[in-house]
Amino acid sequence: MDAATLSLFTDTPHRQLLCATSDAALRLERLQFGLGEGPCVTAAREGAQVIVGDLRHDLSAWPLFGPCAQEQLTDVGAIYAFPLFSDTGSTLGTADLLCHRPLAPDPDAVEAAALAVRAASGALMRTFRETVVEGSSDLPPWEPEDILDSYWGLTHIAVSATAGALGITDDEALARLRARAFGTGRSLPDVANDVIADPVGWEKDAR
Repeated sequence: MDAATLSLFTDTPHRQLLCATSDAALRLERLQFGLGEGPCVTAAREGAQVIVGDLRHDLSAWPLFGPCAQEQLTDVGAIYAFPLFSDTGSTLGTADLLCHRPLAPDPDAVEAAALAVRAASGALMRTFRETVVEGSSDLPPWEPEDILDSYWGLTHIAVSATAGALGITDDEALARLRARAFGTGRSLPDVANDVIADPVGWEKDAR
């Protein structure tokens, strides 16, 4: 594998990317978060691994993500997405493993990747206990920090602002932001800036 990502709450409006080890990995996460579908979203929702051995062909399950991925992720050949589980067995998030070339799933390789992901889940749970349960103020340095804050953090603020202003759920608010971004070809942070400036007015403009 050539790159990896870790995300929390992957299939919810509160999704947060923790780490992306390459530009391609970051683009993959932005695309899945912006569209609300893709291998890691399915892995989180179903609690099972999702293997895309060849990004050129194996994308019919995601009508929006598929064409966009083939256009924007030309340097990604395969994606292996795994759910991250908490101590209680609930889905905590996901890990995406990327390969630059197509990579047919080999049982031994998939099992080795799954073991690595389980180790990552354990590390995340230890961090959660230390920072939330035990009250430590030392948060881990998620990378790239500036991009994570400006992209995911800004969008979460806009979702909350829209939900509060319009009296709708966070899910519906995020769906509206995604629709506006997809329909205009803009990024979620660009739309989020409009929302934060005028949580009601931007929606009127969208109509």
